Amino acid sequence: MKIMICFLVVLFLAAPIFAMDTPQQTRSCHCFQDRVFDPDRKFAADKYLLTTSFNSFISANFHISKSQIVMMKMKGGVDPDDLLIGLFVARICDVEVNSLLAILDSGGTWKQILTSRSLKKNEKNKNLLNTLLAAIDTEEAAVEVVTDQLVKEFFRVSDLEIASLREEGATGREIVLIYLMERYGKTDATAADILSMYTKKKMSWGEIASYFGLTPKETGKLLQNQG
Repeated sequence: MKIMICFLVVLFLAAPIFAMDTPQQTRSCHCFQDRVFDPDRKFAADKYLLTTSFNSFISANFHISKSQIVMMKMKGGVDPDDLLIGLFVARICDVEVNSLLAILDSGGTWKQILTSRSLKKNEKNKNLLNTLLAAIDTEEAAVEVVTDQLVKEFFRVSDLEIASLREEGATGREIVLIYLMERYGKTDATAADILSMYTKKKMSWGEIASYFGLTPKETGKLLQNQG
């Protein structure tokens, strides 16, 4: 009962979505030591590449800056999965993401939020919410549901195309990077071709980006003027 009351109060009296960060704060984050592709350590920059491109994808989808995303995760202590799910639910249900994150911070769960009568549900978002609810017990599965839906909408690809990449072992972040390079990179390669370079040819993501004439940093900025 306390959780539901908290939900109603926070939902309609929510604070601004994001606190502004300063350039000094953003520069103080040195989470990734390897940000440049090194042929002698070809996988070293992959984590940075996948993260910066995924943050760009979130930024383009929800129209917030990458620095705000980073600061919420690193300084605000917001779980990256909760942030992604929260942004998605907030958009399709027309609520403040801070409202949802505040409930989680107070001990609430996604299942309680998604089943609350206070959450706006209609014909347009009902199926998405039901699919997300079915996956919510496994947090990783819930993130996959959100990521796949965003990829489908943003890159205008079919469920079948996404499923085929998943079947080949691609993660959500890898799928985002694949379509990002396919659509906005310097290549005529298909999504399947790019994934094959990683799975069959055993190239690293940094190596693949370099092959297409991109640095990890440049790849992360491909969506800067898109969306």
